[in-house]
Amino acid sequence: MTDRTLRGILLAGLVATAIAAMGGAPFGVQVALGILAGGLWNVANVWCLARALGVWLSPKLAPRRHQIGWFIVKFPLLYAAVFGLVQLPGISLMGFGIGFLVVIMATVFVALKALTPVHRFVSSHGR
Repeated sequence: MTDRTLRGILLAGLVATAIAAMGGAPFGVQVALGILAGGLWNVANVWCLARALGVWLSPKLAPRRHQIGWFIVKFPLLYAAVFGLVQLPGISLMGFGIGFLVVIMATVFVALKALTPVHRFVSSHGR
């Protein structure tokens, strides 16, 4: 994944989260806050995952502490944060799930748009 694609994914996730939170506001402040929390958490999750995999799979040899550090930030810390977020009384769990899914849909959309067809004009008969 290129840096441009990652920036597009993060930006699309943030914009989609903001729009979904505004769309969820008529259903209550708790739902809107849940959507916002779920979306922002998933954007942070995608960013940490991209950083962790970038360091781990990079052709340049990265120090082991950088590799382990990103996975420590992603798995224990982010998941502890989500556990704390869903315990808050002002955040709807349903809204959190909606915000989470909105970012996944934005990520899939941007990733599919970033794919370039290799053989755009090749007929089905190979001519």
